[in-house]
Amino acid sequence: MLADMKKNLLARARSLLRVKKADRRIARAMAGGLTDLPFGPSSLNLMMVDSCNSQCIMCGKDYKACGTMQYISSNDIRTIYSHLDMDQIVDVIYGGGGEPFLNPDIAEIAAYTHAHYPVIQHTVISNLIQWPQEKVAAMLDSRVHFLVSLNAASRGTYKTISGVDAFQAVVSHIENLVRLRSARKEAVHIALSMILMRQNIDELVNFIKLSSDLGADEVKTLYVRVYPEDYRIKQDRNIFIAPSDSLFYEQQRSDDIIREAESVAKEKGIRFEHEPYFSCSRKTERNCNEAWKSLFINFNGDVYPCPASEILFKPKVDSGEYASGNILQSHVNEIWNNPFWQKLRETNLPHSRKEHFPECRCCGNSINWWGSDAEKAHVLDWQEISPAVGKKS
Repeated sequence: MLADMKKNLLARARSLLRVKKADRRIARAMAGGLTDLPFGPSSLNLMMVDSCNSQCIMCGKDYKACGTMQYISSNDIRTIYSHLDMDQIVDVIYGGGGEPFLNPDIAEIAAYTHAHYPVIQHTVISNLIQWPQEKVAAMLDSRVHFLVSLNAASRGTYKTISGVDAFQAVVSHIENLVRLRSARKEAVHIALSMILMRQNIDELVNFIKLSSDLGADEVKTLYVRVYPEDYRIKQDRNIFIAPSDSLFYEQQRSDDIIREAESVAKEKGIRFEHEPYFSCSRKTERNCNEAWKSLFINFNGDVYPCPASEILFKPKVDSGEYASGNILQSHVNEIWNNPFWQKLRETNLPHSRKEHFPECRCCGNSINWWGSDAEKAHVLDWQEISPAVGKKS
């Protein structure tokens, strides 16, 4: 056991050093205006499956009704990793538009990643509506961290937001996850997430308490981004979230509740991550480093540059207008510095920027440069990419 502890500590130290090295390398490249990079991506986000078992009101696609059930297979992963310089990879996210545990190969993929690249940190982002215990246990053994989307502290609010009546089941599954982690004595981080909106802001303090009681290590929150109407329509043609559900229109109430939640989190000894208070808004230059750092890999191998890509960039990638590349078909050396990626970096340089991609001006992370009190950072317009979309409600 002592040998295993030393091995784990060594792996964590090596992982931390790799993270710091990658961060320094990216910062130098951006400051120097480099768009043709001498290094490869350091972060992978795998869009595991095109299907979901919930129908969250804030999601920009109805994966439950419209998903294809296509997924990244374990054979795909072997090909993907062989097409990358894995010595430069810092972290792998098992996420995507759908629910990762609907991918039948997820545990095998995590085991392969850990066995061949133990320094890499990997995390699954799941709603944990299902409880595939053998897969969960295997992923804990592979030291996969968990980020569980819960979004509520009560059954009614959970159903309103997720579209399914599964609150008690998910709470039970989180309890099981924490129990399994303890039994296996694995150094795995468990965080619970909440997308903050009018429907659930009053439950934030209780969410902190619940998360602590369940044994989670951290609570992560974001303000909801309300997509244009065309992206909020579900299969039944209903729309369940409106611009008025954004906390932009409840700024003082939001700040007061988040401050109380911070106090409770400190008292409970649980980490609490949140975006800036509305009253502490600050504008700055766009500071996105995704084009120097990340590959978001779709289930068919197409690569995208950032978390917004599955909605913003995907149509033009699918049509061939944006030749971002396909990692199942090509080595990263043929992709990473192609014209698409170099123009994307020119679009996001800290100085002498060239706006090649209007999608970058529609980014949901714009709160980081427009400020938390900018309406367009919360209620997304997207007139830059499609004037016909706009605000319809």
